[in-house]
Amino acid sequence: MDFQLLHGRLVSHVRSRVRNGEISERGLARLTGISQPHIHNVLKGARLLSADMADRILRRLRIDLADLLSAEAVAAAGRDPVDSGASRMVALLEGRIGREHPHPRSVGGEQYPFSAADVDRLKSPVAARLAPDPWRAPLFSGSGVVLLDRSEEARREPDEEGYFALDLSGGGTIGLVRRVRRQLYLKALPTDAWQPLPLLGRAPLDAIQGRVRLVVRQL
Repeated sequence: MDFQLLHGRLVSHVRSRVRNGEISERGLARLTGISQPHIHNVLKGARLLSADMADRILRRLRIDLADLLSAEAVAAAGRDPVDSGASRMVALLEGRIGREHPHPRSVGGEQYPFSAADVDRLKSPVAARLAPDPWRAPLFSGSGVVLLDRSEEARREPDEEGYFALDLSGGGTIGLVRRVRRQLYLKALPTDAWQPLPLLGRAPLDAIQGRVRLVVRQL
């Protein structure tokens, strides 16, 4: 268990509480002293929490670190990960998401643990490894694992606040997407300009392969 994994678990936990109406982004900012824009960007996956910020959130929201443990840590602590409901194993796609890699579509034999709270609300969960890519948003630029929802419902109408896995016909990436009828636009770094994606006769749902629900960065 490392900070990056705990960071992903903590953000997912806080995001769930905000979504459920237990606390607002403004209320969390007031409670912790972290700016609301930074909290907003953390919850949508565009920024990271520092160790100090994470500690403040843990203290103020009274979150037990045991709630954020992975399946391996739960087992090491002598608890049954299935009975505790702390985690779920999710199938990993074969290959990696990156511009120089064919976008992975086939499910392999490997699995990766995510918290049950993150997985159980998804209709079609799958995990995928990231290939390093400096042209993606900072949170996704390095190696790591992402949890995707591949359901048609999650992919049909992309909102500009969420990140999506994209098959770019020869390579893959993760980014902010805008859909206008049958045309897709990707917010490109470093200019943040919306650029049209060449679909080459494909439907938007063929290009949008899943919505990112959680990212676990690996060093």
